[in-house]
Amino acid sequence: MCGICGTYGLIDKDLLKRMCGAIVHRGPDDEGHYVDSDVMLGMRRLKIIDLETGNQPIYNEDRSIVIVFNGEIYNYKENRRYLEEKGHHFYTNSDTEVIVHLYEEFGAGCVGRLRGMFAFALWDKRKKRLLIARDRLGIKPLYYHLDNGKLLFSSELKSLLEYKELRREVNLNAVHDYLTFMCVPTPQTIFKDIYKLEPGCILICRNGETKVEKFWDVSHFIQSSENISDEREISYKLSELMKESIRMHLISDVPLGVFLSGGLDSATIVAMASEVMDRPIKTFSIGFEEKDYSELDNTRIMAKRFNTDHHEFIVRPLSIEEIVNIISTFDEPFADSSAIPTHAVSKCARKYVTVALSGDGGDELFGGYGNYRADKIGIALRNVPGFMRRGVRSIMGSLPASSDGKSSLSKFMKILDLSLMPPEKGHLYWLTAFSNEAKRQLYSNNILHEYLDKDSLNFYGRYFDSCISDDFINKCICVDIKGVLQNDYLTKIDRMSMANSLEVRVPFLDHKLLEFAVSISSKFKLKGFTTKYLLKKIMKDKLPGEIINGKKKGFSIPLSKWFKEDFSILIHEFLSENAIKKRGYFNFNFVKHLVDNHLSGKQDNSKQLWTLICYEIWHRRFVG
Repeated sequence: MCGICGTYGLIDKDLLKRMCGAIVHRGPDDEGHYVDSDVMLGMRRLKIIDLETGNQPIYNEDRSIVIVFNGEIYNYKENRRYLEEKGHHFYTNSDTEVIVHLYEEFGAGCVGRLRGMFAFALWDKRKKRLLIARDRLGIKPLYYHLDNGKLLFSSELKSLLEYKELRREVNLNAVHDYLTFMCVPTPQTIFKDIYKLEPGCILICRNGETKVEKFWDVSHFIQSSENISDEREISYKLSELMKESIRMHLISDVPLGVFLSGGLDSATIVAMASEVMDRPIKTFSIGFEEKDYSELDNTRIMAKRFNTDHHEFIVRPLSIEEIVNIISTFDEPFADSSAIPTHAVSKCARKYVTVALSGDGGDELFGGYGNYRADKIGIALRNVPGFMRRGVRSIMGSLPASSDGKSSLSKFMKILDLSLMPPEKGHLYWLTAFSNEAKRQLYSNNILHEYLDKDSLNFYGRYFDSCISDDFINKCICVDIKGVLQNDYLTKIDRMSMANSLEVRVPFLDHKLLEFAVSISSKFKLKGFTTKYLLKKIMKDKLPGEIINGKKKGFSIPLSKWFKEDFSILIHEFLSENAIKKRGYFNFNFVKHLVDNHLSGKQDNSKQLWTLICYEIWHRRFVG
């Protein structure tokens, strides 16, 4: 695991050093540079595989091809055997060198031979061609800036900001979308003229020209619900692919462990990893003093069942300084509050290991989110006349809100809301912070008002159009993989782990496993209202009943409660009248209304308040 950066059409060695310095946390073990007449490549290395000879940049035999690489290639040994049979010679034992020789054989098509997570930049000195690639799911990040034929790229946005000629001009369209999704969706970023390379894409620079090409798209594997129907055959193949992926993800030359949340996904990884490891697995869990949010009882059951070397950490409200440091790590406004426990478990794990496996992606593959159930209920409710649904919603809206927004009443109100929308927008609505209606009251800035004609939900709505299937739940899964998974969950796990110089791997997002899983009819994922039906069936005899039948809690913090207690200081600091009016974007009276209603218990506005706080933290840190 590393951080990479570089330029094309711009040579400034001091700039390259500064760009590398901005991402030192991603690779504290080594730094490498390459400078040619047209290109500069830089990297920071966290040593995982081939500790002695794997320092980068890496070259081919005659040094005409050079690469800097971030990630892990899990099938590198298989590829190496193939390449050696073709006559290629290796001088390291690293997975990075395999990519160089694959490029010699297949050109840009080398990415199709890679099984893993990656972002890399490869310079072909003879052809004067720079190839930059990002893995299929966007597990590893890649940002870039184009300016009159000059290209700058890096694993993190803060590295690009070392280029002093790059203006820090806020992208108001991104602000508008952030307030809906609580993160900035790819390919845009919070700054104008800086972009994220989309997952499954390569960016090619040659002769002063730049083009982006797509080499993989999950929507191509969403099939008709009738294509695969034998449950036993599906279960067997899915189980074998899971075992294969987990076995490949255990390859490491440094200590390795597993994030154990107490849910089905991480428990599956622990169970299957235990079958192939010859020593106890190190497991890491976090909990809360609030029992409704803590899953430590389940993690202890798992640790005992599989005799793991188990470590726990209790998450409590943090200081303003700690919150600012965590939020600033993202370089963009980012309001998924589960970043806090993710940072905590990463910090805990790094004391013992350099690599950790995580269950991220399991909910998308196996249909685990409660909003898939909500989609199903919403479809059924659309058979009830609209005036009746609106009437019931109006009555329910007058009732007191739950303290944390998790009550059955709160959830059913949201389901009624989504049933009044087209199914596609209803699915996206479940994950939003501010609706367009709320933004009309929130915006005070005349420029932001111009964006109110643009519904941010349409941004992910285009993904529905690209998923050709008669299986609506599978289409929702496809959209979540392309949307919230890459922009929120994978961003969170990458930044929070790398802030602690920890590599986190996600076995459920092996593309071979994913391609098969998304092609399975959703009736095997969401059977009736039972989520993860197929995974539960596969793991029934391997996991304790408390895990198989347990209620999903997610990886969230008791934000609603904390705002009324320790986190109230964040409201006073970042949502004060002076702060809101100084920024000039938002209507303070509406913000005060959100605060007052939350603190009085009339509404759970914790998601909206956190979204505004995180934006203010980001703005102070990166703009002023």
